Amino acid sequence: SLMPKDLGVCMYEPGSDGKIINYLTSPAIVSSELVARWSAKELLEHVARHEPPFHALIDTGALVTGMDNLEVAEVLLECLPVWFEAVVYLDSADRSMAIVGRT
Repeated sequence: SLMPKDLGVCMYEPGSDGKIINYLTSPAIVSSELVARWSAKELLEHVARHEPPFHALIDTGALVTGMDNLEVAEVLLECLPVWFEAVVYLDSADRSMAIVGRT
């Protein structure tokens, strides 16, 4: 399930899956870049410093390896513009967590 466990069972209305796929593949909403050589940390730094800024990172291909979600959140918060106040992530139990402020 894509939903955090804390939210319980989700009952999608008919057509919701199609709408989600439509939005996540729409060039008006989603963008992509081909980067020749990169590491997981460099990818996170690139995403965090992108202009215009991204407001979500969905790692469906598990490109960010060697770090847990908290470590990813810490790298992102360190690199994001100062007006970003927090990074939300899922912990190992699929609970929504937030890391707030600068370290």
